[in-house]
Amino acid sequence: MRENMVLCSTGTFINKKNNYDHSLIAKLQPKINYQGFELFMFDRFADFPEEYAEKEAEIALAAKGGANFYSMHMNKRIGDLISRNEPGDIEAALRLFEFNCSVAEKYGVKLLVLHLWGGFASDKKIDVNLNAFAILKEISVKYNLILTIENIVCNTYKPLEHMKKLWEMYGQEVKFTIDVRQAEFHKSLKETCESSFLWENNLVPHLHISDYSGGDTDWPRLKKEIPLGQGDVDFKYFSSFLKSIGFKGTAVVEYGIISENEDLIYNLNKSYEFVANGLFHTLA
Repeated sequence: MRENMVLCSTGTFINKKNNYDHSLIAKLQPKINYQGFELFMFDRFADFPEEYAEKEAEIALAAKGGANFYSMHMNKRIGDLISRNEPGDIEAALRLFEFNCSVAEKYGVKLLVLHLWGGFASDKKIDVNLNAFAILKEISVKYNLILTIENIVCNTYKPLEHMKKLWEMYGQEVKFTIDVRQAEFHKSLKETCESSFLWENNLVPHLHISDYSGGDTDWPRLKKEIPLGQGDVDFKYFSSFLKSIGFKGTAVVEYGIISENEDLIYNLNKSYEFVANGLFHTLA
């Protein structure tokens, strides 16, 4: 793996508006500067697997053309089901998780990003979620994949509290993806950086980069997409922190809009520069 590799989430340009057009991966690849992609698994395909079968041919074409799918953002439904924990939910979550792993293996994915909790139930009964990690980890190892747990927003506590419990329960078996937007939503980006258990134990190989503007757990603002650098995330502070620890992981641009220019390729490349030459420039 190249140190400080910058990836583009396929979710930045594939969406409901373009009917989840995965052919865009192959079309955009030669025009953008990223070293690879994070393959985003839409929950729609958990409900309509026949649609995914059609889209997978487009993913396969991109892979054949040289697209590097280094990481995968797994179906969010997995964490939603674990949190809801109604009869049959855990079993359904495990089936969906293994399906994701099989797709990841097929396209050379190395690292998985999982929402271990989520949905309306979120972290209300967090022990169920924490205990589920053991079997999820076992499945990911079978496919030779690095499983990371994202610091996804919570309804009851802060993600950091659950991450600390995971570390205490599983030690080096657990790894994390730090999403700066999710951390800022809880106004805990600095607290995350100051949580020594994460960094001294090398538990964070992967970052998600987008922005947030709003108050502490301001739920109506959570889904509002903010151009990079125009929200509340202190990227200057975060860049200095990454330099201070000699961060060697990967970063994914999750929202590619950075200007009023509506050209997708322009925005994606400008967002790449924001991370590669801004956030990571002192690390090269």
